[in-house]
Amino acid sequence: MNLFFLRRLVRSIWFRPAAYAVISVLAIGLTPLFSRVIPEEWSGWVKVEAVEQTLQILASSLLAVAIFALATMFSAFQAAAQAATPRARPLMTQDRTAQTAVSTFIGTFLFSLLALIGLASGFYADTDMPVVFTVTLTLVGVVVYTLIRWIQRLSGFGGVEEAISAIEEATREAVCANVRYPVLGGKAAKSPPGKSSPVEARRVGYVQSVDHRRLADLIEKHGITVHINARPGRFVGPGRPVAFVSKTDDDVITAIGEAFVVAQGRTFQEDPRFGLIALTEIAERALSPAVNDPGTAISVLAAQARIFTFWSERRDTCEAEPPVEGLTCVPLDLDAAFRDAFLPIARDGATQVEVAIRLQKSLTMIEICDPDQYGKPVAAVRKHALGYAEAALKFDWEKKALKEAEDLSNT
Repeated sequence: MNLFFLRRLVRSIWFRPAAYAVISVLAIGLTPLFSRVIPEEWSGWVKVEAVEQTLQILASSLLAVAIFALATMFSAFQAAAQAATPRARPLMTQDRTAQTAVSTFIGTFLFSLLALIGLASGFYADTDMPVVFTVTLTLVGVVVYTLIRWIQRLSGFGGVEEAISAIEEATREAVCANVRYPVLGGKAAKSPPGKSSPVEARRVGYVQSVDHRRLADLIEKHGITVHINARPGRFVGPGRPVAFVSKTDDDVITAIGEAFVVAQGRTFQEDPRFGLIALTEIAERALSPAVNDPGTAISVLAAQARIFTFWSERRDTCEAEPPVEGLTCVPLDLDAAFRDAFLPIARDGATQVEVAIRLQKSLTMIEICDPDQYGKPVAAVRKHALGYAEAALKFDWEKKALKEAEDLSNT
């Protein structure tokens, strides 16, 4: 569980600015130490006035720049939530370029402010000026470079295509985790063994993470069997236990319950189905009469096709970790993942022949890349999609074009 929370911590929007602020404070305190290696005759090369003027320029301007960058970021987050889906907002806040830009501006501002205070209070001697000036000039170069990157980043930041790319990348990461631990470190089992006690969730919400390593330790320590009944993404609460255990000891049941992170919402980190759902939401909004943007729906279908193709490739190239004895888990429902990804688009895009045709072509591509895994769910989705389209399309030529796309899938 520590790794799950550590990743969340590092990706938080506040973490990098806080880290840069700490580095700035350390740079101020360590400057006199570095000055000891500077020859004394260098102390007169840099005037205090030059250093002070440069620091004043940085301190007076970078706070405004940082505030402007933050305002731009949050405007882009809001635009992405409105144009794409609110589920994209957490991913947008994790953008490295945006976080680095704000962190650089805040860190440089703090360094300049503290350096000015050090100059005014006599913290720095004349021998420290070359070091302070060198660090200041370096920060000027870093700020200029960061500004250029930030301007380039703003060209696409907050757009629908940006949201699609962010969700696709997050879903790929979840797919990699799923391929490595397809049944969370155990063996696949749809139901728990007999005479097992349920482990209730500590709160009503969604399972965000399962610490299967901790469960393995508990199995080894207590000689028990554990069945994971709730994968990441499942809604749990009274009557929907997260696990089943072969012992009824309260301490063991409590320890197993603590291995499950249950919170208010779903996350992308270990839940590939949530990424597919978020992409589908973007397509549904684009296909609504108020937006009427079939091109975005087609982009979403392409992203989903890439995800399922990547999923198949990872299964072929990455070996799953050996299962833990005594640990079982419900397998990921691949049929449900296909329904999450494609049925809402098939329903809402049934009246637009270009979307219906692209859906059939995407399903064909996915099926060809891995017919053993994807053949059954693709056939089920294709049947429903054709039913939606044939009932909604008005013109014979549209139905003919759709039929031709279907025929290509059967050749």
